[in-house]
Amino acid sequence: MATSPNEFQPPAKKVDNVGSAYMESDGTLEMRLRTETNDGTIGEALLVIPPGDPRYASMVKHLDNIKPGEGRSIKPFPAEEA
Repeated sequence: MATSPNEFQPPAKKVDNVGSAYMESDGTLEMRLRTETNDGTIGEALLVIPPGDPRYASMVKHLDNIKPGEGRSIKPFPAEEA
């Protein structure tokens, strides 16, 4: 178990997807994310990202250019450089 809330715990196993995404008719992204660490900690999040958000373009690209009305599995995000 993590000794502090900010201590990084790696995922319990390699996964093909980390959740699901849907694009609303107005272009808003709804992303449901889930992961589990080696110690059994489960993390879940709902992200709602409207057009105009600074993260929007990169999320659409990560979701293989998702279009309004479409849903997609979310592939794991690349690890950030430390």
